[in-house]
Amino acid sequence: MAPRLAANLNFLFKEDEPDISERIRRAHAAGFRAVEIPFPHSELRNVIQAKEETGIQIVLINIDLGDSKFGTASLPQCEEKFKLQLNETIQFAKAVECKKIHIMAGLRLGSATDHLNVYKNNLKYASEVLEKEGIVGLIEPINRIALPTYFMNSYETACDIIREINSKHIRLMVDIYHLQHIRGNITDAFSTFRDIIGHIQIAQVPHRHEPDVAGELDFSYIFGLIKSSEYEDWIGCEYKPKTTTLEGLGWIKKYEHLL
Repeated sequence: MAPRLAANLNFLFKEDEPDISERIRRAHAAGFRAVEIPFPHSELRNVIQAKEETGIQIVLINIDLGDSKFGTASLPQCEEKFKLQLNETIQFAKAVECKKIHIMAGLRLGSATDHLNVYKNNLKYASEVLEKEGIVGLIEPINRIALPTYFMNSYETACDIIREINSKHIRLMVDIYHLQHIRGNITDAFSTFRDIIGHIQIAQVPHRHEPDVAGELDFSYIFGLIKSSEYEDWIGCEYKPKTTTLEGLGWIKKYEHLL
């Protein structure tokens, strides 16, 4: 197993819908040393136990979504809810020694200007709290095909916000799948964003399957590009298996020399 790959458990090892703790065990049995997970809610104790049993690292956690499906960071009149969700996630992240939290923006419900103002204020607040805890908050542009009304759907806007906040604790999550859909020109993107990249995820385009499935992207080139960008952290495998998770893992041997 390539040492830098983390299994995203929103997508992988979900056959027969096991809970998150069982997905952690399956990822470990398959050779992964790290995972990315959704906030576990009622599974907190079981997830901690699975981590301790396997020794696997939890390298990224999605923020507690509460009763929202895609987050509250940009939602007007939800500022206090956002703070509570962030704090809840930080406490769990500390318990499992996770150093990255994906701060989800939420769906746009009203004025883009109102959403932007709330988003910036919440991220400034988050940057101060996260700095004290030694945790990085990640913001991720998501393409309009996947989520038509998701507020954060622009790399340019995301980068402007990150540079305005100017904190090492608010960084950019580059999901290659969304990057290709939103702006393409991946070579230029890595040149433009390299100083603020906090995390990378991968999937083929357009169907979000394994990197070696036929599609728009040449992952031999992309893994070389990631390497040349001097990004040395975990790479999240956030793809939908074309068949089953285990059957699809053969792609790793094709590219492990590049990782």
